[in-house]
Amino acid sequence: MAISGGVDSVTLLHYLKSQAAACGFSVLAAHCEHGIRGENSLTDMRFVQNFCEKLGVPLTIFRADCPTLAKEKKCSLETAAREFRQECFSAMLADGRADFIATAHHLLDEAETVLFRIARGCSLSGARGMGEQDGTILRPILGWSKEEILEYANTHGLAYRVDESNLQTEFTRNKLRLEVLPKLNEAVHGASGNLAAFARRAAEDDEVLYEMAKALISPLNADMGGGFLLLFSDKAPLFNRACLLALKGLGVEKDYTSAHLNAVFGLQGLENGAKVDLPCGIEAVKTDSGVILRKHEQISVVKPQPKKFDLDGFDGGRYEVIVSVEPMDCPNLWGQVLRADKDCLDGATFRFRQDGDEIKRFGGGTKSLKKFFNEEKVPARERAYIPLIAKGNEVLVVCGVEIAEGVKVTESTKNTVYIYLKKIS
Repeated sequence: MAISGGVDSVTLLHYLKSQAAACGFSVLAAHCEHGIRGENSLTDMRFVQNFCEKLGVPLTIFRADCPTLAKEKKCSLETAAREFRQECFSAMLADGRADFIATAHHLLDEAETVLFRIARGCSLSGARGMGEQDGTILRPILGWSKEEILEYANTHGLAYRVDESNLQTEFTRNKLRLEVLPKLNEAVHGASGNLAAFARRAAEDDEVLYEMAKALISPLNADMGGGFLLLFSDKAPLFNRACLLALKGLGVEKDYTSAHLNAVFGLQGLENGAKVDLPCGIEAVKTDSGVILRKHEQISVVKPQPKKFDLDGFDGGRYEVIVSVEPMDCPNLWGQVLRADKDCLDGATFRFRQDGDEIKRFGGGTKSLKKFFNEEKVPARERAYIPLIAKGNEVLVVCGVEIAEGVKVTESTKNTVYIYLKKIS
């Protein structure tokens, strides 16, 4: 089990050790020293060593410099510490030292988690709380109140450490625990217990909805392109859960948002062939039978090197840029035919997107190319292959999509060019 040296984990380790023989399991402890609190952190580690030795519990100590890790990963200190702990526990499970990891989360932690998620606008699934078991993670005292934990520690004469960082209210969850929940319990008697009970009911309701959603999803054979078919439904709670099950079946566990789910749900009201791009190379396509979720067809395309702009155009691998001084009939076009001032393009280069690209939009306003693509709803899978005409990081033409303000045709334009984008593969 995970032990920090605080009253919660000290109580849990003592309790598990007292039950081990009768219940037929063995206990070993893991302590993660984060390198955050200097000498106090080392004192905690030595305390845990002595406590485990007295109990006769084997102890594994993991150490890391989490402040440095946070800077390297460009994340918060809380995130770096949490990821470090998860890596430690995963290592113990992977090498067979442990079958389960027990943590000392309790009733107040559950209430805090539920309140935090609701405040951030979670769905019913998010309101489930932590639960007493999550795969290999066990929370044996999740139903214990803080008062019960302190009473247990006092009854058995257990010493423990106090982490002063838990008293710092600049951390969001600490503020909830130290300021918001006490006021809430004062205003509504038993609020913490009620939040935990709500989490259990939410979990039960969520399970039922997921079971019902399974009726909307069917796997597709490989000769049909693979993926999953979602039957039409006007019940968003069921359809969205079916969509999540399909995404999980395609290997997508994260990176999706409620906006993605809403977009897939909205496909039902569009014409056949309408598509939505989803994370990890997944697309959703409207058909007669329902909405299909599948991986994008992988096309191997070699992108050529940049080339100076001229009237010969540019073979971009997946797309060909055709430049003409007169309007022409060009089949298999992708996107729009664009008109530009040729003289403003002299010295520019045909190339593909790169870091730092910006475009001064037709009509005004400078935007990053990434934001421009998002606003124009250019499919994510196409962006790396769409040829650009640029000078340095200034994008003058996004072929097939739009020109920049600086190359538009005006009354003073002497030479106009027409730019066509033809899809090759």
